[in-house]
Amino acid sequence: MRWDEEPADRGRVKFSAAADAVEGYGGRGLNGRALHPTAGYLFQDQDGTPWWVIFQPWPSAGPHAHKVPGDILACNDSYGDAVHVVVLAAGVWEDDAEAAFRANTPSSLADAARVAAAVAHISQPHISQRGPRAAG
Repeated sequence: MRWDEEPADRGRVKFSAAADAVEGYGGRGLNGRALHPTAGYLFQDQDGTPWWVIFQPWPSAGPHAHKVPGDILACNDSYGDAVHVVVLAAGVWEDDAEAAFRANTPSSLADAARVAAAVAHISQPHISQRGPRAAG
């Protein structure tokens, strides 16, 4: 796991981890941008353990600035160990995620999870909202 600031990324802090160092995200690696609480970049859980909350762009997002689809993830702040990931919201727009975190300024991991859950999901017209139908 590593994190760094890249001036070309609008001053955002990046959070990354190789796929073999990540647990709980379907064998995928991380290369996302940190969302932040009222102070700093770490959200405390109920036990006082620090977690990062990041926006993880989908691999097919392409170079479309920050108007990209992806997931909001909680990642434990662990050095040398595997990064444990909890998906807080799947299929959201990055701009919507950032706006929600700016407007609501969560101060704990539980607050961040509530904010992430309220971010509108991307509608995918090619997927039926009714589910599969029986043949006949």
